[in-house]
This record gives sequence, C-alpha cells and structure tokens, in this order.
Amino acid sequence: MLFFTQILEIHLKRGQGVQIFMAAHKSAPRKIRLMKKLKQSSPVPTWVVVRTKRKVRSNPKRRQWRRTDVGVG
Repeated sequence: MLFFTQILEIHLKRGQGVQIFMAAHKSAPRKIRLMKKLKQSSPVPTWVVVRTKRKVRSNPKRRQWRRTDVGVG
C-alpha cells in the first residue's frame, strides 16, 4: 500500500503536478467559505469602471479556479 507522500512523489516525477481531491458532500461552513471565494473572484462591475474614469479596470485578486488554490480547507 502506497502512502500519500509516495503517491505525491510519483505524480511529481511524471510531471502531473499536485492533485487535491475534495469530498462530494461538504459541510455547511466549508460551503459558505467556498461561496465567499466565488464572489470575491468576480470581475469589476462596469459601473465602477465608468465611475472611476477607467482607473480601476480589473480585479487584482481575481483567481482562476484551476491555477490557484482557494485554501479554505
């Protein structure tokens, strides 16, 4: 039986990167944290761009779901 660290080393040697698996049934607090991160990752509204005369155009904390880990546990 392989341990997690051994599986991780095998994946890294193959160049597959790290895969973290998440349970299908999540607890309510975890869902709330994930929903908050989902809202934070939204683009800047158009009315904000217009109001700031295009000084604010993008969200610097924007996160891509595949590249960056959420880190909510």
